[in-house]
Amino acid sequence: MENAVQNHARHHQVAGEETLLPADATQTLEWITVLSAARLDYRLSHETDRWLIHVPDAHAEAASAELRAYEHERASGTLRFPAARTGGRERYAVWTAFWCAHALVLLYLWLGPYDAAVPLLAAAGADAERILAGEWWRTATALTLHAGWPHLLGNVLFLVCVGQAVFRALGRGLGLTLLVAGGMIGNWLAAMTAAGPRVAVGASTLCFAALGVMSVLQSAELYRREREWRALWKRAWIPMAAGVALLGMIGAGPQSDLAAHAFGFAAGTVVGAPFALRPALRPSESGQWILAATAALVPAFAWSMAWMQTG
Repeated sequence: MENAVQNHARHHQVAGEETLLPADATQTLEWITVLSAARLDYRLSHETDRWLIHVPDAHAEAASAELRAYEHERASGTLRFPAARTGGRERYAVWTAFWCAHALVLLYLWLGPYDAAVPLLAAAGADAERILAGEWWRTATALTLHAGWPHLLGNVLFLVCVGQAVFRALGRGLGLTLLVAGGMIGNWLAAMTAAGPRVAVGASTLCFAALGVMSVLQSAELYRREREWRALWKRAWIPMAAGVALLGMIGAGPQSDLAAHAFGFAAGTVVGAPFALRPALRPSESGQWILAATAALVPAFAWSMAWMQTG
């Protein structure tokens, strides 16, 4: 191992495995996504307050190479995930994630931080009472609003890392559609269960929907490899468990909207499950373009509804 990877490897060795020690929950998420995108086996274990990633010796060299490449490009400012064997999809995945993040930043520069005193922004926040009164568009517009730069940048980085992996696995159109749908469903469920007045903003619900989609995709992939219930019990549940654990570690901070994060993760898992279990359901190239356009138009139409509400 070299560089950043070398610093976290070759500790707590298990026979037949190389053990990696990510520095924190965020790096755990990044590394398992890198390994999954490269279709390399791994398993997770938890020790005190950190996750350990165990890679079979047969895959240790390849895993090391993928993680070194990822860490090198992240340090140089060009985030990427390793070339998953996904044909033409991979050349679009980076750009799709980039333009999603770019759109969020541009919208923030135009509208500024969320302020309930601004009529347009007040009409776009995920106000639980107004959503339940029929103002559905808030479930979409709230995904594009942020409370400040730290809130925005955290979600942008999360989206670039995890969203890119979803787009590689499912294609830009289907992936984007599932993320928007998961984010909107998550906001609606959070409104349904709100105990009182509640207004939320931020793309984090969509980001955790992406985490849910990736978790169910990885579980389904592991099950397809083993094809037996024992393997499902021993290994295929691990990505789902890791996703839930990361939800708790990353999405349950003191300033976090845990309900929106949890429902976003759950919604991503549900909407992603059919395409994880039945790859034949994934659309053709032309279908990907149609879904990408539709997914982009939904927030635009939702914003037009918010604009009309202020008129």
